[in-house]
Amino acid sequence: MTSRFKITAAVASLLLVIIAWRCLWLWQPDRQLLLHQEHLRRAIERRDWSKVETLIDPAYADQWGYTRPAALHDARQWRGQFFALTILVEPGGHQLAAPGGTVTERWKIHGFGTGGTMLVVQEVNSLKSPFVFQWKHIGWKPWTWTLIRVDNPTLQLNPSEM
Repeated sequence: MTSRFKITAAVASLLLVIIAWRCLWLWQPDRQLLLHQEHLRRAIERRDWSKVETLIDPAYADQWGYTRPAALHDARQWRGQFFALTILVEPGGHQLAAPGGTVTERWKIHGFGTGGTMLVVQEVNSLKSPFVFQWKHIGWKPWTWTLIRVDNPTLQLNPSEM
């Protein structure tokens, strides 16, 4: 073996170890739970409804009576009223529990748009309790998480009136 081959093999092995370590670090359940939560916020801010749809579980149901199709429909309508929207987060923590986990966050939104946007901003920003997002890990892949429920006891919504 030549010294050039040995150096190339050593560098390649080191690179492979670094990539494997990075994947193992990134695929930790805690990290994946928080990454999916961040992806949900970003997708809402950017109006990336195909991304939001992939993050919400087909069996989604929440305290307000929303199902996945109704939640997506109303979210599009409300988000459509904003010309610009930024979601600021006050973390409240997260917890893993088989087969998923929960993320607790207080959302503060800033934005401007048509007539109803100020009401939405005021309502969300005045909530006394944080949102609780329940996520489910599905399948064997570490990156397959879907949102199954959102709760906030102080937010009163009536989907039939929207």
